[in-house]
Amino acid sequence: MASLVVVAPQRAFALASEPQAVAIFPVELWDTSGEGVKPGQAERLKLATNELTKLLERTGRYRSVALSPFAARIAATEPRYNCNGCWLSVARDAGADLAVLAVVHKVSTLISSVDLYVADVVTGKYIAHVEAQFRGDDDRAYVRAFDFLVNERLERK
Repeated sequence: MASLVVVAPQRAFALASEPQAVAIFPVELWDTSGEGVKPGQAERLKLATNELTKLLERTGRYRSVALSPFAARIAATEPRYNCNGCWLSVARDAGADLAVLAVVHKVSTLISSVDLYVADVVTGKYIAHVEAQFRGDDDRAYVRAFDFLVNERLERK
C-alpha cells in the first residue's frame, strides 16, 4: 500500500487566510441632482468611508493600510471615478495589494446609487464590482447602503 505525504511550510497555509492589505480611498460623490452642496455632505462622505473601512475589515478578508501620509496625493486624484487609474501609484506606495474605490451617484435627495470597485494594485484591473441603489440623503441611508453593499453583495461574490 502506497501513501502520499505532503510536506508544506506552515507559513504557506497562514498566508492564504491572512487579510489582504487594501487601500480604501475616500468615498466620492458624483452629484447630478442639480441641488448643489448640502450641509453635512463632506462629513457624510467621511462617515461612509469610515463605515466602509470597518465593514471590510470585519469580513476578515481585508486589512486597511494607512493613507493619511498620502492625503495631498489622494486629493490630487479626484475624481477617482474618472481619472483612469491615477490612484494606483498611491495604493502601491502605501503597500496595498488591493485598492477599494467607492462612488455615490446622487440623482436627487431621494434617489442615489453606489458603486464599489476592488482593484488588484499590481495589474490595475478591477477584480470585483458591486452596486446598489438606496433612498435618502442622510447619514443613516449612507451607512445602510454600505452595509448592504459589503455584506450582501461583495461578500457573496
